Amino acid sequence: MSKPGLYANINARKKKGISRSKKNSTISKEAYANMKAGFKKKKK
Repeated sequence: MSKPGLYANINARKKKGISRSKKNSTISKEAYANMKAGFKKKKK
Protein backbone atom coordinates (compact mmCIF):
# COMPACT_ATOMS: atom_id res chain seq x y z
CA MET A 1 0.00 0.00 0.00
CA SER A 2 1.38 3.39 -0.96
CA LYS A 3 1.49 6.29 1.46
CA PRO A 4 -0.97 9.19 1.09
CA GLY A 5 0.00 11.88 -1.40
CA LEU A 6 -0.56 15.57 -2.01
CA TYR A 7 -4.37 15.51 -2.08
CA ALA A 8 -4.57 13.43 1.09
CA ASN A 9 -2.30 15.89 2.90
CA ILE A 10 -4.29 18.92 1.69
CA ASN A 11 -7.60 17.34 2.73
CA ALA A 12 -6.23 16.25 6.11
CA ARG A 13 -5.15 19.83 6.85
CA LYS A 14 -8.59 21.09 5.77
CA LYS A 15 -10.29 18.69 8.19
CA LYS A 16 -8.04 19.84 11.04
CA GLY A 17 -8.83 23.48 10.22
CA ILE A 18 -5.18 24.45 9.66
CA SER A 19 -5.18 24.73 5.87
CA ARG A 20 -3.40 27.75 4.38
CA SER A 21 -5.21 30.36 2.35
CA LYS A 22 -4.11 30.90 -1.25
CA LYS A 23 -2.35 34.10 -0.12
CA ASN A 24 -0.20 32.18 2.40
CA SER A 25 0.37 29.23 0.09
CA THR A 26 3.78 27.57 -0.18
CA ILE A 27 3.08 26.26 -3.69
CA SER A 28 3.97 28.22 -6.83
CA LYS A 29 1.25 29.60 -9.12
CA GLU A 30 2.50 27.37 -11.95
CA ALA A 31 2.38 24.22 -9.80
CA TYR A 32 -1.11 25.11 -8.54
CA ALA A 33 -2.31 25.64 -12.13
CA ASN A 34 -0.85 22.24 -13.12
CA MET A 35 -2.62 20.62 -10.18
CA LYS A 36 -5.98 22.14 -11.17
CA ALA A 37 -5.40 21.06 -14.78
CA GLY A 38 -4.71 17.49 -13.70
CA PHE A 39 -0.90 17.41 -13.57
CA LYS A 40 -0.18 17.67 -17.28
CA LYS A 41 3.21 16.29 -18.25
CA LYS A 42 5.93 18.81 -19.07
CA LYS A 43 7.16 18.88 -22.65
CA LYS A 44 10.81 17.91 -23.02
